[in-house]
Amino acid sequence: MMTKIISIFLICFLPTVTMAEELPQITPLNKYQKAPFSGILYNSAAVAESIAQREALIEQHKLNLQILEDQLKIQCNLSLENLQADLDACNNRYDQMVTIKDNQIKNLQEIALERPNNHSIWWLGGGILSGVLITVGIVYAVK
Repeated sequence: MMTKIISIFLICFLPTVTMAEELPQITPLNKYQKAPFSGILYNSAAVAESIAQREALIEQHKLNLQILEDQLKIQCNLSLENLQADLDACNNRYDQMVTIKDNQIKNLQEIALERPNNHSIWWLGGGILSGVLITVGIVYAVK
């Protein structure tokens, strides 16, 4: 029950509290005319200066943002160029290694083809020699 009363109270009086804020008022005055409200009175030159300062600050911030953006672009371009240079160096090193390995394979193939592996005479001689040795060994073992 108490929460309902508080809720109704807040619903009724909260909008009036928020509406109590003072809204900006602008009233043109002539010389010797009484001001309709209390506050600060600006003449046209003061208003113009205030507007000019605001616009100058906006332009200054735009320039600062442009300078910062240019600096970041330069840094990004430098990083990109450095990475591209590293990539080019790695590709060149890889190409050189592949060329060296291809030359080495070619040289080893040429060496292998110069000396054919025709060792059939050695196999025949080794077979006859091992046969004689095994026969002599068996004859001495049986005696």
